[in-house]
Amino acid sequence: MKRDKKIFSFLDVSIIVLITSLVMCFLGGALIYKHLGGVNFSLLDEDAHLQELIGAYNNLVDNYYYTLDKKELINGAINGMYSVTGDPYTTYLNEGSANSLEDSLNGKYTGIGITIKKNDNDDMEIYQVHEGTPAHKAGLLKGDLIKKVNGEEVNGNTDITEKIKSAKSVELTIMRSGVEYTYKVSTANLNKPVVESMTFVQNGKRIGYIRLTIFNSTCDIQIGEHLSNLEKDGIDALILDLRDNTGGYLQMAENIAEMFLEKGKVIYSLESKNSIEIAKDETNERRTYPISVIINKHAASASEVLAGALKYSYGAKLVGNKSYGKGKVQEKSSLSSGTAIKYTTARWLVPNGECIDGVGLTPDIEVDLDYDQFDQTNIYTDSQVMRAVNDLAG
Repeated sequence: MKRDKKIFSFLDVSIIVLITSLVMCFLGGALIYKHLGGVNFSLLDEDAHLQELIGAYNNLVDNYYYTLDKKELINGAINGMYSVTGDPYTTYLNEGSANSLEDSLNGKYTGIGITIKKNDNDDMEIYQVHEGTPAHKAGLLKGDLIKKVNGEEVNGNTDITEKIKSAKSVELTIMRSGVEYTYKVSTANLNKPVVESMTFVQNGKRIGYIRLTIFNSTCDIQIGEHLSNLEKDGIDALILDLRDNTGGYLQMAENIAEMFLEKGKVIYSLESKNSIEIAKDETNERRTYPISVIINKHAASASEVLAGALKYSYGAKLVGNKSYGKGKVQEKSSLSSGTAIKYTTARWLVPNGECIDGVGLTPDIEVDLDYDQFDQTNIYTDSQVMRAVNDLAG
């Protein structure tokens, strides 16, 4: 399985990237631009526009009456160049935004394998215990109330996650059915959970259900694990829920598609400035059972790549509402200042050759989420999920 991480997040660009790369390198930005394989500094003498920019920078630094922050000047220049493209997906990210994006796409975290939420009584409750993690092996259970961390009382404002990830092991005192228990659990480097699954039984058929929330760097591994467990349970069909999934790594969408498609089937095509690249399934792994993919207006980029591949190259049905319609691919480069840039490198096409940018994918079965009856704690009240279940159960 391919593991390179070409980014395909929820943002886009133009050919001004080359000029930006040269300017940043000359002024100390140290842009990591992997497609150029190096910078041609001779252009600094040949390009009058670059010379004018450098002259403006030098004049400001040398002659302004107050001492200026050179780092902020460069950040402002980069931001200005990316803004002038008019492309909403081509952006300059400040250090906070760059770190936030990196964290969201990083598939690993330090912890014990639990998801915590504050319940209606302001107690910190274990909402999920992820299988195979230290918490699962130690015996912690969903519904346990965390009362103490390393002997310290906790309340609704305690940052339990920070206390856990900053230690090699943690002692948790929990309340279960009115009885207190204490567990000492070692922390570990774990896959950040972005996948949930379950099985519906209807009309004598077992319908597997998988929800994917983001295409981070380990989501394909997690999908594979959940899919394996569902197939051991004897599923006859599968629902893949991509609602509100705004994207992530393009390679992960490709890896997941290859779990289902027949070898040689088209996953997507990339149309860049100079060429068209067709991505096809190169693996022998495949499935043949019916699949429905649930989408909505917030399902975008990598979600649309996967949904389009399954629709056109597998025969899956799309259920729900029209998707966002983001048919452009971005890559991210980090700068030495801790900031980053994201720029469009191509537009992508579904297997039938169409670009869905600004259009979206139209569901085969259009159904709205009935908010009047919907209870987020009870999936059986989800009208879009249940419509997919009913269709697959025949």
